[in-house]
Amino acid sequence: MSPHETLFLESTNTLDIHYIANNNLVKFQTWDFGGDCDLNSNDVVYMGKQISFETIFKLANTLVYVIDAQEEDYQDDLPKLVETISTAHNINPKLHFEVFLNKVDGEMSEETKAERQQGIQQFVSSELSENNRDDELLVSYFLTSIYDHSALEAFSRVVQKLVPQLPTLNSLLDAFIASCTVEKSYLVDVVTKLYIATDSNPIDAKTYELCTDLVDVVIDVSHIYGVNKSDGQLVTFDDKSTAAIRLNTGKFHSILAHFFLLLLPSTLHCTVH
Repeated sequence: MSPHETLFLESTNTLDIHYIANNNLVKFQTWDFGGDCDLNSNDVVYMGKQISFETIFKLANTLVYVIDAQEEDYQDDLPKLVETISTAHNINPKLHFEVFLNKVDGEMSEETKAERQQGIQQFVSSELSENNRDDELLVSYFLTSIYDHSALEAFSRVVQKLVPQLPTLNSLLDAFIASCTVEKSYLVDVVTKLYIATDSNPIDAKTYELCTDLVDVVIDVSHIYGVNKSDGQLVTFDDKSTAAIRLNTGKFHSILAHFFLLLLPSTLHCTVH
């Protein structure tokens, strides 16, 4: 949804589960807990059934902890963050841990963002070290906002850890750009605009932002010229859909570097020159 639409979302007070299955590579569940979730309670209730935290953590692959950067007392939440990481790691040592410092937008300066992220990292590292767990687990940190592409970038990194074929996909994209006149490539899920894999060249935030905007253009045009199925459903693209977008702007030194996007779940190709 658009950022302004999130203003009408209600706070998460109970367990909220969503199943994501956009294609064969992007298949997972998200379990969203409210900020008042208490790990000291024995279990949580979902649709009348009780589920223990031990069961939840044993079945999980990744734990994403979101901190509101706009709250002045955000530091009060850090002990709970450490407790959550320690508890989950005890139950499932294979868990990935991701911390999102969210809402780093508005008038917040770059210096303030960096200071808050560094402060959180130092606190967590220090507390885990005292518990002799600093060397046993890795915690990743991201600065995110819904008003730019930082949230998409962060979630892309999270989802990539859930894709067992990632090393193979990265190698194939490396081979692709080595064989073609291409400087950067992304394997993108069209529905979420998350990139599932990319080549080994450095990731440029502006480049990824441009790619996601181009995906929006392709999808918007596809909605206009989509094909109606016999059952009445609108198909915005299929295995015969293609799109070529050429940009010529002085901002990118007259000729923009070549990009090639493979858009899942279809074979919709978007070549950008």
